[in-house]
Amino acid sequence: MSVLQNNLWFRVAAAALLPSVDFKIWAAGGGGAGQSDGGGGGSGGYTEGTIRQAEGTTIYVVVGQGGPQSGTKGGSGGGYSGIFYTSVTHGNALLIAGAGSGGARSFDAVINSGRGGGGTNGVRGTPLVTTAGGGYGGTQSAGGAGGTGGGAGSALTGGSGDGNGGTAFAGGGDGGGDNSSFTQGGGGGGYYGGGSGGTYSAGYTGGSGGSGSGFTHSDAENTSMTTGNNGSDATGGYAVETGDAQYPGSSIGAGGNNGYVGYNGAVAYRIGDGSWVALSYTGGVQTFTT
Repeated sequence: MSVLQNNLWFRVAAAALLPSVDFKIWAAGGGGAGQSDGGGGGSGGYTEGTIRQAEGTTIYVVVGQGGPQSGTKGGSGGGYSGIFYTSVTHGNALLIAGAGSGGARSFDAVINSGRGGGGTNGVRGTPLVTTAGGGYGGTQSAGGAGGTGGGAGSALTGGSGDGNGGTAFAGGGDGGGDNSSFTQGGGGGGYYGGGSGGTYSAGYTGGSGGSGSGFTHSDAENTSMTTGNNGSDATGGYAVETGDAQYPGSSIGAGGNNGYVGYNGAVAYRIGDGSWVALSYTGGVQTFTT
């Protein structure tokens, strides 16, 4: 056996001896837009995987907040849920589930609902036109562009309906929103967030936001991602992976119906063959040690 082969064998064998941590991650759903003409929010995506870190390593966890809803306005995007090493920064991401986007208000009899989050690429909002078009989904390399007048998504953060980026995450928060004169839906947070929907200058018709992308680090094992469900007219998208034994219930990850907030995300983890531990949204970064 050559020196190179010996070194490769050693690295693989050493990695297998590190403590394993399994994760099941649900992102938050987008908020539904207000009033009877408002679209429901998209549901958050799902990501699972196993990571190996040295014993005593601190793992940082973000659990996304369901997209807020503000009276007669469009719905905000939901917050991503994710796992990080060292600190909560884009470059330290290990696993992320992308969030659903917010629904929009549309006075032209076409209801623009939020899109399901997660997967390799987020989903573009509706309508699929330039003026007042839906925001674009986040990808693996960039945030989604906003519709006309909407803000673009960026690393971890969805675009906001006031033409700017959404609030930075600090253990949740919304992935984008709207301001008092806009009716479009905000982009969902993710590895890269989705863009906000656009709006006609008169403010009468808005596009729904694009959803956020998910992410699995190349060092993670046994990974998979599930894209959330789109909203359907006034109904929010249904949560995904609800049959999993660690799914917390209570509509976790679902999009909000029109006039209602989206549902928060959740994270479950276990170290080795230990018991599963459930984490819910707290508004702050949570940590545990391997």
